[in-house]
Amino acid sequence: MKKTDEILFKLLRRALYGEQFELQPLQKSQWREIYQQASYQGVLGVLWDGVKDLPMDTGMRLNWALNVEKIEQRYERQRIVLEELAELFAAHGMEMMVIKGYGLSLLYPEPKHRPCGDIDFYLYGEYAKGDKVLEETHNLTTDLNKHHHTVNYYKGVMLENHYDFLNIESHESNKIIEQRLIDEVKADKGELRELSNGAKFYIPCPEFNALFLLRHAAAHFAAERVGVRHLVDWALFLNNYAEKVDWDRFYQFAQEMNMHSFLNAINTIAIEQLGVDSKLLPQYKREPELEKRVLDEIMSPKFQKPMPKKGNPMIYLWKLRRWTSNSWKNKIVYKEGLINQFLILWKSHILKPKLK
Repeated sequence: MKKTDEILFKLLRRALYGEQFELQPLQKSQWREIYQQASYQGVLGVLWDGVKDLPMDTGMRLNWALNVEKIEQRYERQRIVLEELAELFAAHGMEMMVIKGYGLSLLYPEPKHRPCGDIDFYLYGEYAKGDKVLEETHNLTTDLNKHHHTVNYYKGVMLENHYDFLNIESHESNKIIEQRLIDEVKADKGELRELSNGAKFYIPCPEFNALFLLRHAAAHFAAERVGVRHLVDWALFLNNYAEKVDWDRFYQFAQEMNMHSFLNAINTIAIEQLGVDSKLLPQYKREPELEKRVLDEIMSPKFQKPMPKKGNPMIYLWKLRRWTSNSWKNKIVYKEGLINQFLILWKSHILKPKLK
């Protein structure tokens, strides 16, 4: 890990917890590296809270502040849309759970600095009714060409209406994990939250979120890349909910799904790089070489060849090369063997060819 990456993590802890440390004056080139890495890793806004009072080049400070303002504006736009959604669905007798994005932002010291790409929600089995309501009330056109959610766009915000939590077509083990997630929702609807307009929504219960966040991060890591933002999400989840998770049960299932090594690696990163108290977690097997490899891959992925333009037949070769390069990651994330994964993924592509 580069020196500037080490500084980035220290500055993140400063932003998240107010942790103080002695920072030697940084050169303009070092600030540029930190800025670019923070942007690439999805923590530009979060990191701003740890650097805005530090001496840096005026041009860098202004550019950083302007981009954080854009993050805040997108967040506010999503918050307003979420209020309208929650109110609309409630008026039609539906309850809504918000997963990922906005719900996780509530764990941050400054929620509006945690970027949210879209609004992911679950209507407790009434997804078709939800799409119909959106179409009839706002004249939207629903995109059905996704494996585990439909898509609509409202006021410039992407809405993902989940009928499944995972893509059960991509890996056989996802079917097992999906059922576990459904069982968690049936056992605990989640924690109720209220928006400024009085509309209410749920965020997932701790047992659900632990499994969902792990699988979501693991899948992104294996397929392409996972960012530091995912690690911060995990660290803040642990800080707030670790004591409410049955870790013996959780680890047993993670091992059955072959995610335990990846889980151990991100737990170590959360402890050593993001300041999580190790006492919040049970003792687990350390694998220093794998932990370093996972962290290095997150900070600087080995496969960084640009994707060919849409319609270029070379894109299939590019995908094969990416998959081959990431094969070691698949081995610590998925239960299935590589050949089995390859065949299922191509079947999934045939069913929904427009997916990446």
